Amino acid sequence: MKIMQSAAGAVCVALGLVALAGCGVTNDHDKVIKDVVSNRQFLYQAPGDGTATLQIVRSNGYFGAGCSSQVLVDDKFAAQLETGEQATFYLPSGAHTVALRNSGACHQADDDAHVETNLAAGETALVEVNKWGSSLSLAKR
Repeated sequence: MKIMQSAAGAVCVALGLVALAGCGVTNDHDKVIKDVVSNRQFLYQAPGDGTATLQIVRSNGYFGAGCSSQVLVDDKFAAQLETGEQATFYLPSGAHTVALRNSGACHQADDDAHVETNLAAGETALVEVNKWGSSLSLAKR
């Protein structure tokens, strides 16, 4: 009986050491923004004469990781972003509406999850999606 208690104690200590060993590992999950993979960006991928650039960045975070953000540009499904991803669109100059729809395990985007922007040729705008994929905001220029 005493041998079993000693073995159980040794196993607990070993498991504790293994668990603590992971504490020193750095994780860039919440810091790195990656480009969306090509099979999830559908429109406006090539620059052209007179185009403007629209960059959409979804914030990082563990919350909202089960949620995909469907990005619509002028009512067209342009890309699907996960947390920590960005997409760059080359749009004709003029007025554009960017809207958001969610899919996956998260709540629906707010009714006002859209922004309006008017871009001139050569101009760049940045739109930010929060980590939950529920709201959009036009970054200050």
